[in-house]
Amino acid sequence: MNMDKKNADLLILLCLCIFVVALFLPLKLRAEIYKYVDKNGTIHFVDDLGKVPAEYRNQVTVREEKPKAPPQEEVPAAVTEKKGETPEEARTRQMLESLEEKKKQEEEKAREEFDQSLVTKVTIRGNHVLVPVTLGYGGKEVQASLVLDTGADLITLHRPIADQLNVPLTNRANVRVVGGKVINAGVATLDYVRVGPYEAKAIQALVIFPQGPATSHDGLLGMNFLRGLEYSIDFENQVIRWKP
Repeated sequence: MNMDKKNADLLILLCLCIFVVALFLPLKLRAEIYKYVDKNGTIHFVDDLGKVPAEYRNQVTVREEKPKAPPQEEVPAAVTEKKGETPEEARTRQMLESLEEKKKQEEEKAREEFDQSLVTKVTIRGNHVLVPVTLGYGGKEVQASLVLDTGADLITLHRPIADQLNVPLTNRANVRVVGGKVINAGVATLDYVRVGPYEAKAIQALVIFPQGPATSHDGLLGMNFLRGLEYSIDFENQVIRWKP
């Protein structure tokens, strides 16, 4: 009987020792990852050394994988309540203020873009002001360089630039050119002509074969586009400033 009691006391003491030792052992917070390369050159990663074939254990490398931190919850923006406001009223007010601020920023951006469109970069050669012009017809669009000419009643295009649009000639007309010579021209109607911030739709243009030596422009920007527009030419900076 005494022997059984002694054995029981020893068993209890042993259990207590095991518990104390386990209590002070450091917790393993990191998982070990084993890496090896097989005979085919394929790299393997396993989480147990027993999963590594015996012939590759002499080249195993071990790395510790840190536990992933729990994802952080997104903290909502603080809502500042004014005196007498409920939390819901404060949220609604701040949302409206945010929308109003966004609207102001968009309006400011649109105003800046419009101001920039009122300045058109041109090329000045002697007394000629060459203006970049966009011509459109039948879904096609081409860029042309036309001489600003307040003495021309209609836009005048050289035949090569008109041919790029495949615009048909609906009529014929006699045109007096520089030097007093009269030449025959075709009449075309473009879908639109755009210069700077302005666009004219369904606008007529004369189409001629350029006379004399080759020119550095594609025709004339005439009064059927310029009429009614106010602008000034900055010769020093080579720009046209359009008045809204």
